[in-house]
Amino acid sequence: MKRFTEYSFKPSKAVRLSAISLAALFFSASIPFSGLNSYAATPSDVLPTGGAGVVLGTSNKTSKTDKSVENVISTTEEMEERLAQNAKDAYERLLANLAVADTESYLNIRESADERSEVLGKLYKDGVGEIIGREDGWLLVESGNVTGYVKADNVVTGKAAEEMAPEIGYELAFVNAPTLFVRSEADKDSDVVCVVTSGEEYLVTEKEDGWYKVETASGDGWINEEYATINWQFKLAESREEEQIRLAAESLEKGKELVEYALQFVGNPYVWGGTSLTNGCDCSGFTMSLYKHYGISLSHASDAQRYAGVAVDGLENAQPGDIIIYSGHVAIYMGNNQIVHAANSRLGIVVSGVDFMTVLGIRRIF
Repeated sequence: MKRFTEYSFKPSKAVRLSAISLAALFFSASIPFSGLNSYAATPSDVLPTGGAGVVLGTSNKTSKTDKSVENVISTTEEMEERLAQNAKDAYERLLANLAVADTESYLNIRESADERSEVLGKLYKDGVGEIIGREDGWLLVESGNVTGYVKADNVVTGKAAEEMAPEIGYELAFVNAPTLFVRSEADKDSDVVCVVTSGEEYLVTEKEDGWYKVETASGDGWINEEYATINWQFKLAESREEEQIRLAAESLEKGKELVEYALQFVGNPYVWGGTSLTNGCDCSGFTMSLYKHYGISLSHASDAQRYAGVAVDGLENAQPGDIIIYSGHVAIYMGNNQIVHAANSRLGIVVSGVDFMTVLGIRRIF
C-alpha cells in the first residue's frame, strides 16, 4: 500500500496555481507543443478526430473561410506555450527550494516551529516539499495538501536534493494527441497494441530513439515522443485526514481478508481450551488464532478480548473482521449482520446471525 499522495502536472488541463501543485514536474524542453496541426505529421501513429472538421495538414492555417477555427487553433497553441513556460518556471523554482525527507519512516509536519505543536501530516522517506520559509532550525514546507514545519536536520536540501530528484520520482507519458497508436516495437511500421487518447497518462519503463515504452491495460508498447509530454511524479506529504481515510480503507480490506480466511474452517470442531483451527478450538481460541495468522497477539480469554483493539460504537458501524463481544463468548463479524465463530461443542465452527446472543460490545483490531 502506498503511503503517499501522487501528483502530476498535466499541461493540457486547467492550471492550479498553488506552488507545489505546479512544482511536482520535470519539464522536458525537447518535446514541442506545436498545436493541433502537429497531429497530422505522422498519420500512421495518430488517428484523426471527429466532429470539428478542422483541416489538418502541413500548413499552420485552416481554410480562409473558417476564421473561427483558425482563432481556436491559435489560442490553443498560445495556451500550450504558456502552460509549458509555467511548468518550466515551477520546476526550476522547486529545484531551488527542494526539501527531501531523510528518514527511514516519516517526518512529522507540524503547525509551528515547535516539537510540541500539532502534527498536521507526515512526509515519508524520500517525500518532497517546497521550502517556502525558514525559522530557527526549521523549514516551512508545502507538500501535497499540507503546509507546515519540519526540522531542517531531517531533510536534504540544495544541490544534494536537486541531484536526488530523478531517483525519487518516476516518469509518466501524458498523451497530447487526440488518438494515438501504441505499437509493439519502437517503429511506426510495427503492430498496434492498442489506441490511447488525449489526456491519458502511462508509466514510462524505457526510452529508445524518440519513443517511450509505456504500460497500458492492453500490455506494454511504444508511443512516439512527439505526441506525449513527460511528467514526473513524486511522493508528497499525507495529511492527518488523508491518513485516517487510508487507514480506514486498509482496515476494511484486512477485515474482509480475515473473514475469508475464517470461513475455510467452518465445519471444524469446537474444543474447550483449544486453539487449533483445524483440530478444534473454543470461541476465543478461534479469534485468537485467526488474528495470530496476521501477526496480531490476542489473549486466549473472551473477557480479555473485550478490551482488545478499539471500541466500535454500535453494530451499524461494525465492519468485517471486528470482534463481536457477548457474555462469555466472542465471534468474528462478517458483515450483513452475520458472524463466524466457534459456537459450542454441538455446532462447532459455524456461521450465524449476529443476534446469536445479546451483543455487549464490538472491538476493531486492524
